[in-house]
Amino acid sequence: MKELRSVKDLTPDPKNLNKGTQRGRGMLENSLRKYGAGRSILVDKNGVIIAGNKVSEVAGEIDLPLREVQTRGNELVVVRRMDLDLEKDKPARELSVADNRVSEIDLSWDTDSLKDLSAEIDLGQFWVEDELKRLLSEDRSSKEQNLSGIS
Repeated sequence: MKELRSVKDLTPDPKNLNKGTQRGRGMLENSLRKYGAGRSILVDKNGVIIAGNKVSEVAGEIDLPLREVQTRGNELVVVRRMDLDLEKDKPARELSVADNRVSEIDLSWDTDSLKDLSAEIDLGQFWVEDELKRLLSEDRSSKEQNLSGIS
């Protein structure tokens, strides 16, 4: 098992379903620079990122150090920020908002990869049928609109 000493030792998920957005990336960089890391990312035993691809990419660009915590998933990993007090520190409350807002803004589903993945796993466990149909058809119609606008 390779040792994880820095973000450079991590491997991005080659099939990451979140393409991200330019605006979200900017918000993420601002949040990491202003407030530091607010939550962990998740990697598999080989250092391939399961969750947190965008965070690790930006963290690497700003040289945020890495600390590895090993677990088998049978315990909750808690990141305790000793520099923040939610009741007294404005940055703690701002980080709370930034964490949720960046997640909302930086989500852009890669629907082609979702379609491919549907052959391997049941996506119905994550979306109700109408939601999944709408997600996949919205992407198709937006691509068709983009193509029709080119001609």
